[in-house]
Amino acid sequence: MKVRIENYLPVALSIIREGIGKGNKVAEEYDGYAASLGPAIIASGLLPAISFYTDIHKDKGDSKPHRFEILRIISGVLKNKDNMQITSDKNGLLEFLLDKNIQEREALKPVIMDAVIAIKLSLRNFKQVKTN
Repeated sequence: MKVRIENYLPVALSIIREGIGKGNKVAEEYDGYAASLGPAIIASGLLPAISFYTDIHKDKGDSKPHRFEILRIISGVLKNKDNMQITSDKNGLLEFLLDKNIQEREALKPVIMDAVIAIKLSLRNFKQVKTN
């Protein structure tokens, strides 16, 4: 687990820097989104939590922070480090998990949790800014 998180950290940093990290700053909402995803997975299960975070219906093409960006970062980390075939669509991680059986999803849960931890730690390297 620790080794996997350490391996995920550089990739997570890079993906954040290229995506939501604008000028070494991120919207403060992303820190909250990343912090609450792990407990949501534990409390409600993997599929319900990922489904909740796939908030595509709120995307109006604006620059507001959306929960699905955290899922995109997770997808990028897993594609890059574990060669998982996840699309970069807003609902790519959910679609990927829906194609798996229950045992496969259970096996993926700790991997996804480690990616969430790596993202949460990576976000600490960016200045948190308020959005309008």
